[in-house]
Amino acid sequence: MAEKPEKKKRTLPTTLRETRTVKREVDRELDLVERRIEELKTLYEQHFIDVQPQPPVKLRAEVVRDLKRLLKAPFKQSSSKFRLRALIHRFRTYCTYWERVMKEREDGKYSKDRFKAEYRERVAEDAAKANTNERRADKGLRDLYSTYENAVKKSGAGAGGMDFDQFKRSLMKKAKELKEKHGIKKLNYKVVVKDGKVVVKTSAK
Repeated sequence: MAEKPEKKKRTLPTTLRETRTVKREVDRELDLVERRIEELKTLYEQHFIDVQPQPPVKLRAEVVRDLKRLLKAPFKQSSSKFRLRALIHRFRTYCTYWERVMKEREDGKYSKDRFKAEYRERVAEDAAKANTNERRADKGLRDLYSTYENAVKKSGAGAGGMDFDQFKRSLMKKAKELKEKHGIKKLNYKVVVKDGKVVVKTSAK
């Protein structure tokens, strides 16, 4: 009896597999550097109010070394390049501020109370900015839902009882899956008709 030929496993092209592997590794590196920058920011803030006796110079040097190494990495994805540039800009902004505060402290022109006041002000500004971004994102989702709803009505099909909250949860679930599986964080949404059915097409920005 002839043996049945083994089924070949479906695999991605080597270059595509390598590209995705490299992207995941780069994203992990960027995540690590971002966490270290935020840790550095916290340690400097603690130093300025005398919770930490010494500035975190060792960690700062490590962050500088990591950023230089990433700059030399052969990035192919524009999203990774953009994120790295954003991290470098944020780090340089922090460094400029830290150097100014250190100089003023050495000259006796900076107090803990002043730092605390400026810190509270920055926290309030960040919160206001976050609220603005959240409102902008919510408006974008509502506009998308309105487009989807109108397209469904024009197609003659029912909306399936899907309200805005269900629509939003569905998109957020899809976005989370894409982020975890492919590292995609910024997405474009477009309402299209596919095989007579109205759907929301998702793609990376």
